[in-house]
Amino acid sequence: MKKNILIAGSLLLTGCADITNNVAESFNNNLIAENRYQMILDGLQVTLIITLCATILGTLLGGLVCWMRMNRHKWLRHIASAYIDLMRGTPVLVLLMLMYYVLMAPIDATGIVVAIVTFALNTAAYISEMLRTSIQGIDRGQTEAGLALGYTQRQTFIRIILPQVVKAVMPVYQGEVISLLKGTSIVGYIAVNDMTRASDLIRSRTFDAFFPLIVTAIIYFLIAWLIGQLLTALLQRQRTKATAAAVMLTLSGLVAYVPSILTDAQATTADTTNAPPAIKALSGKRVGVIIGSIQDIAVSTMAPDADILRMTTTTDMMAALENGKVDVAGSESLTLIFNKELADKVDSVGAGLTPIPIGACFNQKNTELQQDFNSFLAEIRRDGTYLKIFDRWQKSDNPSAMDIPQQRGTGRTVRIATYPAMPPFNFINSGKPSGLEIDLLTEWANRRNWQLEFLVMDFAAQIPAVQTGKADMAMGAISITEERQKQVLFSNGYIESHIVLITRKNEASIITNPSYSSSTEHPTSPWPWMVAILVIAGSGGWFIVRRKRYSQRQPTTNALEQPKDEKEAVISIAHMKKSYGTFDVLRDINLDVHRGEVISVIGPSGTGKSTFLRCLNLLEQPTGGSILIGGKDILERNANVPLLRRRMGMVFQSFNLFNGMSVLDNICLAPMQLLGKTREEAEKRAQQLLEMVGLAERATAMPEQLSGGQKQRVAIARALAMEPEILLFDEPTSALDPTMVSEVLGVMTKLAREGMTMIVVTHEMRFARQVSSRVLFFADGVIYEDGTPDQLFDHPQRERTRQFIQQIHEMHFLIETKQFDWYAMTAQMEQFCLHYNLQRQQIFAVLHVIDETLAILGTHPNTRLTLAYSEQEDTLQFIVNSPHAVDSSLFSQESDDIAVTILRNFSRNIHVDGNTLRITIK
Repeated sequence: MKKNILIAGSLLLTGCADITNNVAESFNNNLIAENRYQMILDGLQVTLIITLCATILGTLLGGLVCWMRMNRHKWLRHIASAYIDLMRGTPVLVLLMLMYYVLMAPIDATGIVVAIVTFALNTAAYISEMLRTSIQGIDRGQTEAGLALGYTQRQTFIRIILPQVVKAVMPVYQGEVISLLKGTSIVGYIAVNDMTRASDLIRSRTFDAFFPLIVTAIIYFLIAWLIGQLLTALLQRQRTKATAAAVMLTLSGLVAYVPSILTDAQATTADTTNAPPAIKALSGKRVGVIIGSIQDIAVSTMAPDADILRMTTTTDMMAALENGKVDVAGSESLTLIFNKELADKVDSVGAGLTPIPIGACFNQKNTELQQDFNSFLAEIRRDGTYLKIFDRWQKSDNPSAMDIPQQRGTGRTVRIATYPAMPPFNFINSGKPSGLEIDLLTEWANRRNWQLEFLVMDFAAQIPAVQTGKADMAMGAISITEERQKQVLFSNGYIESHIVLITRKNEASIITNPSYSSSTEHPTSPWPWMVAILVIAGSGGWFIVRRKRYSQRQPTTNALEQPKDEKEAVISIAHMKKSYGTFDVLRDINLDVHRGEVISVIGPSGTGKSTFLRCLNLLEQPTGGSILIGGKDILERNANVPLLRRRMGMVFQSFNLFNGMSVLDNICLAPMQLLGKTREEAEKRAQQLLEMVGLAERATAMPEQLSGGQKQRVAIARALAMEPEILLFDEPTSALDPTMVSEVLGVMTKLAREGMTMIVVTHEMRFARQVSSRVLFFADGVIYEDGTPDQLFDHPQRERTRQFIQQIHEMHFLIETKQFDWYAMTAQMEQFCLHYNLQRQQIFAVLHVIDETLAILGTHPNTRLTLAYSEQEDTLQFIVNSPHAVDSSLFSQESDDIAVTILRNFSRNIHVDGNTLRITIK
C-alpha cells in the first residue's frame, strides 16, 4: 500500500514538475525571448494614446452634436440626427477601413491618427445622445432658478445644469470610454501596432496562444478598472483617489520607455552584413507585410530600421500599397506568378534570399496523415497530375471563371485550416474555397474517398488551429521554417516561393537605388497629428473658459438705481401684454410698486397671475408694453437683465433647489460667483439666513432630505442671500402639505414686517388679508380690481370680485353604514381645516363638534356631513343632512345631556330645519 502511495506521489510530482517546466518555457518563449514583452508595452502605449485622444475629441464633438441636436434651428437638428444615425448604423471596423483607405487617404494620415479620428467620430454620436437625454431629464425649474438669481443662460448651464448632467451621465459615460478602450483592439486591421496586434505578432512567432492572450486580457482589465476608478473619483471629488488612478494610467503609458532605455543603453547594432542589398534598402521605408509571414520575419530581422505595417490579408496589404500607406510590400513570387493582373500593376524586386518551400502542416502526433499526404504528392508528381494542376491555375487569365474543385469522396472527413487570401493560389470563389492549394487537396481527398471541411481563418491562426486539434491539417501558403518545424509536422514542399519586394509601378528604384525617394514618402511619426488634435481640443476648452469668464464680468453700472423720490415707484408697469400666438394671457397691465409694499395677487386659476410675475423677472418675455425699474425700461435691448434679476429675488412654487448641492451650497453659490463674496463671507450670511428661517441645523442636508416646507424656506433664504430689493413669490405654499404652509407664511410675514418689498401670487386669503398692504384681483388677464385688504375683502367694488371673495369651500362625507370608517372621516375633516390654514384651536373645536353631534344624533346610513368654510367671513359651519327629521329638543338649552353642554361650548349657533342641522363653530 505504502509503495503504491509513493509511486502515485512520485508520478504526481513528476507531472507537476513537467507542467511547471512547460509553463516556464512558454513564458520565456512568449515574453522574454527577443524582448517580446516590449511589443506588449509598446502596444499598450499606442492603445492608451488612441483611447485618451479619441475620448477627449469624442467628448468635445459629442457636446457639439448635442448642441446641434437641441438647437432651435431645424437644419442643424437634421444634420446632427443624420450624423448620429450614420454612426450608430455603421460598424466601427467598416468605418475604420473606410477612413484609412478612402476618406483620409489623400492627406496620408498615419494609422494612429485615423484610429483616433474614427473612434472619436463613433463615440461622439453616443456621447451626444447621453448628454441630450440627461439634459432633457433635468427639470426646467433648475434653469429658471439659476436665471432668477442673476446667472446668464450660459452661466446657468455651466454652473448648475452641467454638474447635474455630469453626475447623471457618468455611469454610462464610463461604460462608453471602457468600450472605446476595448474597441481599439481592431486597429490592427489598418496596421496599427496596438496591444492586441502585439499579441497577434507574438502568437504568429511562437504559435502559443495562452500567454500572449492572457497577458493582454489582464492588462485590458486593469486599464479599464483604472479608468473606472478615475472617473468615479472625479465625480465624487475624491482628489487622492483620482490622482492615484491618473498616475497609474500615466505610468502604464510610460512604462514602455523604461525597457527601451535600458535595452538601447546595452544594445548593439543589429548585424545586417549578410542581408541582401534589397533588404538593406528597406531601412527607413514603410514596408507592408502579412503578420507572422516569412516576409515579416525576414524584414524584422534584417531591416530593423524599417517602419513595418503588419496587415491581416494580402488584399489589405495591396490596398495600402496602392493608397500610399506603404512604400514597399513584402510578398512571395507565387503572388505574381499566379496573379497576372497584379503583376501588371506593380514592379517587383527579388529579395535575394534562398527560396523557401511551402508545405502542409500537421499535429506532431499525426504522422499517419502527414505520411499519406507526402505519398500523395509523390504520386501526382510521377503521374503528371501535379503539373496539370499547376499549369491550369498559373496560366489562367480569370481564376474566378474557373470551375471550383468538386469533392466526390464519401468517407472520413478531414478538417483543413486554410488562408484564402492569395488568388489564384488560394482564394474564395462564390463563397467556396478555390485555387491551386484547394485543387491539390481535393484531388487527394477524391483519391482517398475522403471529404474535406475547410476552416477559413487568418494566416497566423492556421498553425495554432492544428496544435489545438481544431483542424487536422493546415494548408495556406505556409512556408517551412526551422522555428515552425518545432511546433508542427510539415509535409514535403509542394511548391517553392521566393520573397519579393513589390512597389508601385515605376517606383522600384526606392529599392534598387537607395538615394531615390518615394513620391509619397513622408515623416511617419504620429506625434504632429496628435499634437494638432490636442491643440484643437485645448483651444475649444480655452474658448469655453474664456467665454465663461467674460460672461461673469461685473457691469460697471447698477441697473437697479434708487429712486430719487421716496414716493417714486420702484417698479412701474405700463400697458404690459403677453400673448401665446393668438391667445392673450395678459392684456394691458398697468401697475406701480413702491418701496416696502407687500402686494398680494389673487384670482381664479388661469387668469395670468404667475405669468405676470414671470414677466416681471423676464423669465417670460412680454409681448408689449414697458417695465421701468429705477427709471430704466428693462425691455430695451441693451438692458442688463442678469443684474436686474440679482436685485429682484424670486421664490418658486416648486422650490427649484439645486440638486446635488447641500443647503449651504445652494445659498452660497450665487453670492460667491455673482457678488464676488468670499466663501467665508457667503457662509456667514447663509448661516444667518438659515437661523432666520429656522433651519440652522439643516445646513449640510441635501434637498431630497428636506420636507416641502423646509425646501421652500431654504429657497427664500437663497433668494435673500443675493440681497434683493424686491422679492417675488409665485404661489409659494400651493405645493405644500397643509401642515407646512404655516412654516413658510411665518417667514414671509416676518419679511413683510421688516419692510421687504414683496409681490406674492397666492391663494392664501388669510395671508393676503392680514399681511398685504395692497391686493390685486386678476381676471381675464387684467388687474380687475386693486385696493387695500379692507377695501377688497370687505367692500369689493365689482361683482366678480365679490363672488370670488365670498366663495365658500366645502368638504362632504357620506355615512353609508353604521360601521363606517370614523377615523377616515375625522382625518378628512382635519385635512380640510389644515388646507385653509385654520388655527389649531379652530381645528380642535371642529373635531369636538363632530364627535358630540354624532353622539347625540347617532350614525344612521345615508347621513351626509358637510364642513363649510367662508374666507370672506372667516366662519366655519358643520351641517348634518339626516335621512330623518332632526328633533330640535335634543339641542335645547334646558337639556342636561353632557354632550349637548360640550357642543354648545364650541358653537356660536345651532339651528335645526327639518332634516338639516346647521352648527356655526366658534
